[in-house]
Amino acid sequence: MKNYFVIDKIDELIISALAQNSKQDSFELWDYLKGFGYKISREEIESRITILEEEQIIKNYTISVDTKKIPGRVIRVDLVTFRTSQALPKRLEGLKKYLNDAPFVVFSGKTRGGYDWITVKSFLSDEMADEESDIYRNLFGDIIQVYEVYDFLPQTAASFSALTYTEEEYKKFLKEWADRKSTRLNSSHSSV
Repeated sequence: MKNYFVIDKIDELIISALAQNSKQDSFELWDYLKGFGYKISREEIESRITILEEEQIIKNYTISVDTKKIPGRVIRVDLVTFRTSQALPKRLEGLKKYLNDAPFVVFSGKTRGGYDWITVKSFLSDEMADEESDIYRNLFGDIIQVYEVYDFLPQTAASFSALTYTEEEYKKFLKEWADRKSTRLNSSHSSV
């Protein structure tokens, strides 16, 4: 039986901080943790990171790219509903492999609701996006009942760190914004 490593709130904050900027050193992480009321040594932080790496909780360190500075990216969102068929489970394995291997797939997965599957893709041009869409429908058209494609124009930078934030960060963020609104309301009433 495999033992599962349990992470605590400090580990969660370390993971979240590294997801936002994987080049942070132990001093920057120490300072970040201090902002949430945790006072641990830099050595303990480094030890925790080593354990998280050994446990494969932290697998890789990646970069964050400012997509606004990379011209011409076309972001497409595919919304798919599948036909019911006996072949569907087997064909879904092929679909998953295709989407997992594709260098242009940002995110893909099953959904609950009106659609069965959503995929976010990034292409260098409209032509590439249209070509892939045609090939995708040819490869998987036998299991697709509804296929809708939308161009997506991001208004914020992509944030995969959104997948690793903690409850403490969530509460701190909302409190800061609630306080801003309260401050803005109080200042507008006092100037009247």
